[in-house]
Amino acid sequence: MAFVILNFALSVFFIWFSFYTNYVHRTKGIYSDRIVSDIVLATILSLLLTAAINLPLSEGVFLLVAKLLFFTEAVFLTNISFYFILRKVKRGISLIIVMMILLFVFALYIVFMKFQLIVISPDAGIKIVSQYIFRGDMGNIFTWTWLTVFIVLYRFVLPGACVLIMLLLNEYRSTRLERYLGYLELFSVLFMWAMLIFLNFLSQDIAGFYLFYPLAYEFLLLMLLRSESVRAMPSASDALVYMLRLLFAYIIPSVFLVAVFTLLFPIVGGRSMLFYTILVVGTTLSLVFIWGMSKYLTTTRRLRPTDYEAAFGTDLASIDYSGEMDEIIMSVYNMFTRNVQCSSMSVFVNSGEEYLENAFSSATRDIPVRADNPAFDALLNAGRNVIALSEIDARSDIAEAREELAALFADTHSDALILLSEGHNLLGCITLGLKTSGEHYTAYDISILTRLYSYFFVFGYYMRNISNREIIGTVNREIRMSSQIIASIQEDVDAVKNPKADVGYIMKSAHNIGGEFIDLIRINDRTHLFVIGSLSGQGIAASMNMVILKSVIRTFLDETHDFKMLVQRVNLFIRENLPKGSIFNGTFALVDFSADVMYYINCGIPAIFVYTQSYNNIIEIQGRGHVLGFVRDIAPYISVRQIKLTKGDIVLSCTNGVLTSRSLRGDVFGKERVQQVMLSNLTFPASRMAQFVYDNLVKFMSKEIEADVSALVIKYV
Repeated sequence: MAFVILNFALSVFFIWFSFYTNYVHRTKGIYSDRIVSDIVLATILSLLLTAAINLPLSEGVFLLVAKLLFFTEAVFLTNISFYFILRKVKRGISLIIVMMILLFVFALYIVFMKFQLIVISPDAGIKIVSQYIFRGDMGNIFTWTWLTVFIVLYRFVLPGACVLIMLLLNEYRSTRLERYLGYLELFSVLFMWAMLIFLNFLSQDIAGFYLFYPLAYEFLLLMLLRSESVRAMPSASDALVYMLRLLFAYIIPSVFLVAVFTLLFPIVGGRSMLFYTILVVGTTLSLVFIWGMSKYLTTTRRLRPTDYEAAFGTDLASIDYSGEMDEIIMSVYNMFTRNVQCSSMSVFVNSGEEYLENAFSSATRDIPVRADNPAFDALLNAGRNVIALSEIDARSDIAEAREELAALFADTHSDALILLSEGHNLLGCITLGLKTSGEHYTAYDISILTRLYSYFFVFGYYMRNISNREIIGTVNREIRMSSQIIASIQEDVDAVKNPKADVGYIMKSAHNIGGEFIDLIRINDRTHLFVIGSLSGQGIAASMNMVILKSVIRTFLDETHDFKMLVQRVNLFIRENLPKGSIFNGTFALVDFSADVMYYINCGIPAIFVYTQSYNNIIEIQGRGHVLGFVRDIAPYISVRQIKLTKGDIVLSCTNGVLTSRSLRGDVFGKERVQQVMLSNLTFPASRMAQFVYDNLVKFMSKEIEADVSALVIKYV
């Protein structure tokens, strides 16, 4: 009987919960349509369960109601699962809808075609008999039934997968608040799983406990509603209060009720008046305890000391304005949440435009605030830089702007305003949301903020006079993206797959990206073109020129089959199309693996070393070279040379940055050290040999490299 009464009470709660959230959604627009529809589905699920338990239904009608119950559960869980994703994605909505429909159809198939027998009663709990997925020998190995598939898929796999996808989306394109809400939603799913497992454990001894499994969905929905109502990151004290409320308002009363039930049930029996009386009294005491503890933890000031002026002032005085702007703003925000206990904070800066620029907001909304708002003039004329919403009706000096101030507080969803000004020159303002306890700012809070105004003025002056935050952020983001794109283009080479050669190289820039240039271009199975060199300049400008030149060389190769003519066209392109003064010093090498010959043109590369195994010696073959881009017609100054390669020969070419780098004592790295690295590492692969050149250079300099360096190694095997 107790299970019947409690289940009926649960259904009543779901009905009230559904009407309440729908009313709040229609009147205040707080909750989303999706969560409201999911609450309606959960209510239908609970009502179907109550009907199956209490109504005297015929066998056929009961089976239909029971199957509708589990189909509704599958629809509810599918909607809840994709709720996590649909809040994040803006594309592919039609694909998600198709997937949801397929899951609905699959649930319909399992419930109405594979569930053979369903028992729902206070004594037996919930029992379902379904067909095995596999028959015969396969059935002996894989013993899963369709019920197992239903439970694993809809209760565990689907919600878990969708939550993980939501968390991944949050990591790439979400605010700190949205990531926090994502973790809150993950916790709600984990809590739902824990309750389902716990109820299943209890039902092993008392089967009727499993009739309360909609409780898991109730707590899931409550937590999701909580995540939709959060507008700011909680502070440390907020988290402590939340944990204490969870402990004293939920966990302890629940444990108490379970203990009363399990201890008294065997003693007084489940159908005696004494048992029901004790159960009602225990439930009432638990509800009174929950109400009292919730009220105390919400309103107590012990966890939020009111005398915070000294600590707040110390925090504000410790701000280091030489750091990054984002770090400074976040530190100020953390100071406000830690000391003032504001639920949200926004910073607006006057950049001379019609609207104040929203430089920071802990909430997700973007609110336009006019710079010529009459409320600002009224406050400045009255000499009021700090004001709370609760004060505007009581102060006569701002009576003329009362409506504008009320509208400003309403538009910005704030409860206190700090006006940042230099005389009558508006620098900006800081708006503070309601306190996390739900209270308004008192006269004492305003007096503290007024006494600390000098710190806020310094912060406002800093925000007004630094470079535009959006431009800085955009430029930094574009530079980071450019670096990644350019680095990927640098690594996009045609690897040498000919068994006769092992090729390795290194490209290191002194400033993350630069004009160092190595390219491997496959012409056919027996011919490969190698380009190594450096474009003048450093940083992103040189790297962009490198990307252009790399593309141009490959384009010219499709049109030009004469080796020397290719270099001439590259020279002309650098001269006429790249920024004035751009030059390229390097070398072009064409290796014919069928003839074991390397043809090369020196375009200003300082060194091309060749180790010959037959003589066990290193020679220089670079000859005289001329940089590209210096003169219009390079033909008279360049020539095609060639060298025969045999097994064991090694060709190493490096740019000027390797040879001219100096140590702390002023010594030059030079050609001799490069040759020594070659002789000391003959047995290593080409890539390791190139890396050894760089490692020895760094060790020699004992500091960060100051110039871009590159080295290309071709090892004939």
